[in-house]
Amino acid sequence: MKYVELNIKQNMPLADEAMRYLQDSIARLKRDKCECVLVIHGYGSSGKGGVICKKARQWLKAQERNGKVKAVIFGEDFTLFNFKALELKNKHSNLEQLLRVCNNGVTVVEL
Repeated sequence: MKYVELNIKQNMPLADEAMRYLQDSIARLKRDKCECVLVIHGYGSSGKGGVICKKARQWLKAQERNGKVKAVIFGEDFTLFNFKALELKNKHSNLEQLLRVCNNGVTVVEL
């Protein structure tokens, strides 16, 4: 099964626009019974994580805490040592490429 890629930084939106797009897209993908989303939010040029990255991750983690999504795994945590990452990779074989790189600019979301 293939995951869906959701690029919220495309066309360099303001953080609020990117967040609206993320929230609307997650709601739509859940309605469409999508199981897994690779959110591409970028990391920012500062080396500390940009505004879109921080806001997207905060919101996604809140969705996980509130039971609205099953799992949120930051790109740098998507490793062979993360049980949930391996489980998702087994369901969505295309995610295997993420296990090979540490990518701070993405977050994997299991809906």
